[in-house]
Amino acid sequence: GVRLTDCLIKGTSDAYPGFEAPDLLNSKLVVLWGFDPMVSWFGMVPFYMKLAQERGCKFILIDPVYNVSAEVLGAQWIPIRPGTDTAFGLAVAHVLYTEDLYDHDYVAKWVEPDGFEEWRKYIVGEVDGVVHDPEWAEPITGIPAETIREFARYYAKMKPVHLHQMYGVSKRNLGDYAAAVAMLLQAMTGNLSIPGGCEGGGANLVTQPRIFAPVPNTGQIPGDVVNPITNNNNKVTELMHCQKLYAAGEITEDEFRRRIGCPPDSPLPCLKMAIIPNNYINNQHNVSKRMKGFANMEFSWGWQYFNDQPSMEFLDIVLPSPIIQFESTDMHFFGINRFWGSPSGMMNYFLFAGKGVNPPGEIRSKDWVWMELARRLGFADKYNPKMLDVTDWREWDEQVIERIYKPAYEEWAKDETGILAYNGIEPRPWEEFVKLPIVRVPGEPGEWFYPFKNTVEWDRSPFKTPSGKIEFESSYVKNNDLTKTRYGGLYDAYPRWQPTYQDLPANDSYYHPWTQNYPLSMVTPVSTYRQHSANDQNPWLKGDCYEHMVRMSPADAADRGIKTGDRVLVYNQFGEVEITAYVSSKLLPGTVSIAHGEWSKFDHVRKTKLMPYGIDTAGNCNLLIGDTHLPHIVGALLTAGLVEIRKVGE
Repeated sequence: GVRLTDCLIKGTSDAYPGFEAPDLLNSKLVVLWGFDPMVSWFGMVPFYMKLAQERGCKFILIDPVYNVSAEVLGAQWIPIRPGTDTAFGLAVAHVLYTEDLYDHDYVAKWVEPDGFEEWRKYIVGEVDGVVHDPEWAEPITGIPAETIREFARYYAKMKPVHLHQMYGVSKRNLGDYAAAVAMLLQAMTGNLSIPGGCEGGGANLVTQPRIFAPVPNTGQIPGDVVNPITNNNNKVTELMHCQKLYAAGEITEDEFRRRIGCPPDSPLPCLKMAIIPNNYINNQHNVSKRMKGFANMEFSWGWQYFNDQPSMEFLDIVLPSPIIQFESTDMHFFGINRFWGSPSGMMNYFLFAGKGVNPPGEIRSKDWVWMELARRLGFADKYNPKMLDVTDWREWDEQVIERIYKPAYEEWAKDETGILAYNGIEPRPWEEFVKLPIVRVPGEPGEWFYPFKNTVEWDRSPFKTPSGKIEFESSYVKNNDLTKTRYGGLYDAYPRWQPTYQDLPANDSYYHPWTQNYPLSMVTPVSTYRQHSANDQNPWLKGDCYEHMVRMSPADAADRGIKTGDRVLVYNQFGEVEITAYVSSKLLPGTVSIAHGEWSKFDHVRKTKLMPYGIDTAGNCNLLIGDTHLPHIVGALLTAGLVEIRKVGE
């Protein structure tokens, strides 16, 4: 009975860690930690950040790259070496502990004391003899110890602080440790669950934060099959890669299960056919492995939008895809139906996202295709009983609206619970609603949702941990053998710089032995000119408007005889990418930046052992990012890697 989207946001509890955008007006300081909201986040958040700045809020950016948000918001830039954020956070915690700058009242009320003390022992060196102070962190992070110490002091006194650590930090090898550190720092300073605060990560999605009419229930029957973790996006790729190794006896069953995330009590999969609804092969890391995996499939098919999408070459049958937002009534991302809650910020409205236009030609609804497959497999009555007798694809969308969405709205409009009346909502008849398909409850200043507000103000524990409090040392991790759980790997009970179960540094770290051959740390931020990989084919966002480039520092460029405009080869053990260079002083030496979102274009003449389909000439950064199987990882979406660069022809 728990919605998937709810679980993604808050686990299975009723405690919401997100915030509404106007709550930023309560913040005195906003720390953008690996975050470029003016480019990469939902529109209301950067809008209110700008309003907060105009009202006196201060901003600090912690990032290897000086980004658009830092410039627009007047942020102080603290350059940090990629992948060293955990070390920086540990050093900040050292200052808070040793200078007694943490919020004693908040910690006493909301933090589990034993774990708080255990982490302190680790921070000050009582566990492993390493004192994790600013002087220790300076040579690791590249940030002067004085800067770290003054940041910690400033951070501690500026309450409330909205410290927002984002995917650029966490979507790396061991980035989950850095994310945990950010949350613990917010707890130490009392900023985690207060107006103007933040729980530390990107959870600004809030579902129905105040008493508000729920989105109409379409009444569709949930499936009775629980997918094992093997169905994780990245694990499917690994399954394609590993099942031949397992069949040949090159890896054991335990290793096979670990790599693909298959729990011990689940049957081992044997994948023969892959179905993809998008540009799957191009859009996530280790593209070369994805291509090889699909080439090994007995049969693959799926939907594509454009003739030159890279994924198309690996499909035996290609169906033309409807544009979900405009041309169909299909379910959207994560199975969300057409009653959409607002995507972020002020979560006080929902809308009905109906079909705008009919798709051209014989393009058909994806949901109709799934229904036809369900018929042939014998469970259509369970898959979508309300549409059981609709077989004509030309009638599908209209019948979906008539049979699913209209009745759901009319049932919702009865207001049997009185929630609509409480919020001052007077439902309109369906025929009037679809002309202006929005239901909105005006918000009032001072009522904006802050992290965990719903449970904090109910005088209940907002933290659904075994102890009922914020755990600096996870009791679940400490008391369970994770290798025998659905997580299938090792993990430390509190965030550390070097995990206890791993001898080498992270695989995208400056300190990994791979840097002998690939000394540059690549980061892959989003771009103003792409929405993830959408708009690669948009003529208004190419050519004179936007040229896809690799940014590198003057020092790194000079060492390699590279200047702006040169065509260069960016390469490592995973792939080879040709791209244009752009020399900029707005990123640290040793760091290069390639925006993600570009579609691979393979030069079928210039083939290499590493690139059997040809060198990529478009600059798809996903070709250069591995999918390291750390022992605690289920399905990380990684965004960074180690590379080298040389001029084309040298």
